Amino acid sequence: MRELTAIPPNATGVRTRRALLRSEDWLGLCVVAALVILVLAPMATVIVQAFVPGLFSGQVRAIGVSGLLEVFERPLWQRSLMNSLFLAGIAAVIGGLTGTGLAIIRHSSRMVLGPALDIAAWAIIILPSFILAQGWILFASRGGLANQWFGLTSVPDMVFNPWGLAVIMSLKAFPFAYITVSAAMRWDMDDYAHAARLCGASPLRVLATVRVPMLLPAVLSGAVLIFIDVLGDFGLPAALATTYRFPTLTYAIYVAINQSPIRFDLAGVLAFYVTVIMLAAVLVYFAILRNRRFDFLSGRARMRQANGPRFGLIANGLVLLALTVAIIIPIGSSVLVSFTDRISAGFSFANLTLANYAYVLDTGGAFVSALRTSLGIAAAAALGSGLLSAAAAYVLTFSDFRLNRLIDVTCTLSLAVPGVVLGIGYIFMWNSPLFDRLGISLYGTQSILVLAGIAGAVPIAIRVLLGAMAQVPVSMLSAAALQGAGLTRRIVTIAVPLVAAALVSATLTAFGSAIFDLAINSILRPPRLNVLPVYVNRAFEQSQFGAATAATLVAGTATILIIVIVNLLSTVAIRRLVAPVERT
Repeated sequence: MRELTAIPPNATGVRTRRALLRSEDWLGLCVVAALVILVLAPMATVIVQAFVPGLFSGQVRAIGVSGLLEVFERPLWQRSLMNSLFLAGIAAVIGGLTGTGLAIIRHSSRMVLGPALDIAAWAIIILPSFILAQGWILFASRGGLANQWFGLTSVPDMVFNPWGLAVIMSLKAFPFAYITVSAAMRWDMDDYAHAARLCGASPLRVLATVRVPMLLPAVLSGAVLIFIDVLGDFGLPAALATTYRFPTLTYAIYVAINQSPIRFDLAGVLAFYVTVIMLAAVLVYFAILRNRRFDFLSGRARMRQANGPRFGLIANGLVLLALTVAIIIPIGSSVLVSFTDRISAGFSFANLTLANYAYVLDTGGAFVSALRTSLGIAAAAALGSGLLSAAAAYVLTFSDFRLNRLIDVTCTLSLAVPGVVLGIGYIFMWNSPLFDRLGISLYGTQSILVLAGIAGAVPIAIRVLLGAMAQVPVSMLSAAALQGAGLTRRIVTIAVPLVAAALVSATLTAFGSAIFDLAINSILRPPRLNVLPVYVNRAFEQSQFGAATAATLVAGTATILIIVIVNLLSTVAIRRLVAPVERT
């Protein structure tokens, strides 16, 4: 550490932090090294592989862009590209409008279903897309509940077409727009709306020309997030594989590495296109925001207070409709099927059974083994992401480390990297001849699933921790350093106790998302390793709908119980940790 006695008594917090850079530099270098291994290097292999096919498999082909141009020559690739762009584009429009509209209704009315909508929005984001997609298949297929139980013969044709699938994807992704617009509506600037009304503008025109333009950054953010989420989604095409042929880029990548012979070069090209399209969407969004000003808040701004009747028919009716089609129908269908012997037998007491749960809970069955393995992998990934995110957040908040910008950009851009692309990068990196010569063999082991889980969870976890770290005064750390406390002691005794709640939340979020990560587990799973997402998806593909839904509900219940218990225990521990010491 640099000499702190050389700092003048009136030195600012910035200069104090610069004086502490020596130890923070080492921590920052460790964070950068971890991000290079987990994110940057795998993504670099995807980009390089697109221009130098076979480089990481020891079979280098012609160098150039010929492989990239094949996507326009192969009918399946071209169709996959167009399908992905269609789904992502339409879902961004529909989901953006839906999320924006629901957010405006939510914060303009004291409706009774408002809290339920908030909870459902986060639940839909957390739920894996393949589970919601399976629920819609069980409801809307020709052998599903809508046709067999309720006689709605037109539902299959309404859902299983490109436009229907785009609507389903928008229902999965609209919470991104809802949450971003809701956050932007916390402050009320009704003076502009009142001025427009005084000039004779109708309520609809005020909404279109005043309120929505003021929310444009949030609306665009939500639409871009939806576009990225849908473009990189693997769950929907994986669930549709046995019901409706609708190839997408992500599923084409999966097929390329699971066919015989394995075509890593094709997978690399498709992964390159997915990455480029996502980055282009983000750059377009930034370009739009740079060309206009949106700083409309003034000293007259105040926190928005919703008004209106709590039991308003229109507001509550629209929210109930959204909740029904977004979460009640797919999840409800899975629950009903899990207690059903045969879907074709219709709804009757004779058709109800617990056999599906008995089957998956059989101690000698594959489900218990798959659940145990996935819980262990998720726990290791959650702990790793928590530690790395805490270190990265500390460096970004309390140091002037020269590579802070690289850390921030890496964590931000990795949000746009889908699991399928990340998995392909891990194959290229850890299956390369270079690591074989070095004696490092992680490909085909559980360890690579843990590393991929950490990489997928870090971008979200670090955003949670940055907000908490920003609340910690740097003067506390400076005072501890003046008393001779080293970096480790400052982190353990000051930073961690103050952000412990956020650290637990980030870790538990990573744990829940890693358990049901179908893309990573499908691509990187060792051949004989049984993991939960693959078990559920395989049972669904084999038309064992009762077993698949029962396994999903049992695993989901177990995951929620673990999260709740750990959260309660950690809350008690944190309260005891930060409780003031009683002096006698």
